[in-house]
Amino acid sequence: MNKKGLLFIHIAVLLYGCSSFFVKLIPMSVWVLTLGRALFSMIFLYFFMRVKHLDFRLSRLRDYFWNILAGLLLTIHWFFFIMSVQVSKVSIGTITFATYPMFVMFIEPYVFKEKFQYKNLISLVMICIGIAFLIPAFELDNMVTLGIIYGIISSLSFAILSTINRRLALKYEGVVITFYEQTVSVLVMTLIISFIRPYLGEGNVIHFIELIIYGVIFTAIAHSLYVSGLTSVKAQTASIISVLEPVYSIFLAILFLDERLYYQEMIGTLFILGAVIFTTMMNRKVESVYEE
Repeated sequence: MNKKGLLFIHIAVLLYGCSSFFVKLIPMSVWVLTLGRALFSMIFLYFFMRVKHLDFRLSRLRDYFWNILAGLLLTIHWFFFIMSVQVSKVSIGTITFATYPMFVMFIEPYVFKEKFQYKNLISLVMICIGIAFLIPAFELDNMVTLGIIYGIISSLSFAILSTINRRLALKYEGVVITFYEQTVSVLVMTLIISFIRPYLGEGNVIHFIELIIYGVIFTAIAHSLYVSGLTSVKAQTASIISVLEPVYSIFLAILFLDERLYYQEMIGTLFILGAVIFTTMMNRKVESVYEE
C-alpha cells in the first residue's frame, strides 16, 4: 500500500472533521455557509483543473443531467448538515451524518444490480438503537431532536449522491464531477437567496476569510487529497479511515467549543460508529471474495 496515498486519506479525513468545527465558528446563516463553501471550493477546483489540463467537457448529454441532479443533492446534503450542527451541536451533526452507509447498503443493490447482504441488517438495527439513544425527547421543538432529523436528511441525500457519483466516476475524474456539482450548488443557492431573501446572519472581514478557508482548505483541498489518495489506496481502506471523521469533529468541539457528550450520547455514538465499522468490514470481505 502506498504510504503517501494513505497519508493523503488521513489528512483529508482530518480536514473533513474540522469542517463541522468551522460551521460553529463562523456566525453566518446556513444560506451563506452553503453558498460560500460551494463557491470558494468551485473556484479553487476550476484553477486546479486548468493547471492539471483536465477536460471540462462531458462525453454524453445525459451525464450533464446526472451532474445537475448530483449538484442538487450536494446542496441538500450541505444545507441540512450545516443546519444540524447549527441548531444542535457538532457531535449530533457528524454522528447522524455518519449513518449514510445504512442508506447506501439499501440503495446500491437496486441501482447496480448487486446482491443484498442481509448481514447489513445488523448494522441497521445498531444504527437505529444508536439514534434512539441520541434523541433526548420525541419533540420537534427540541433542538437536539431537530438536529438529528436534519442530520439524517443530510445523510440520506449524501447516500444518493454517492451512488450517482459511483456511476459517474467510472467515466470521469473525481475532481471534474465535483466541480460540476459545486457549480450547480452555487447556482441553486444564488437563485434561492435572490428569491426568498433570507436572513444571512452577521459577519466581518475575519469571518469572510474563515469562510474562504472553509471552502478552499476544508472542502476543495480535502476532496482533492482524498481523490488523490484513492489512486493508491483501496476504497474499502479509505472507508474505514473515514470513520475517524466524527471522532476528530467531536474531539475538536470538546477541546475548543466546550461541548460535552452525555453518557446517553456516548452510548448512541458507540452504537453508530460500531455499525459503520461493521458494515465497512463486512462489505470489504464480500468485495475481496468477488475480486478473487
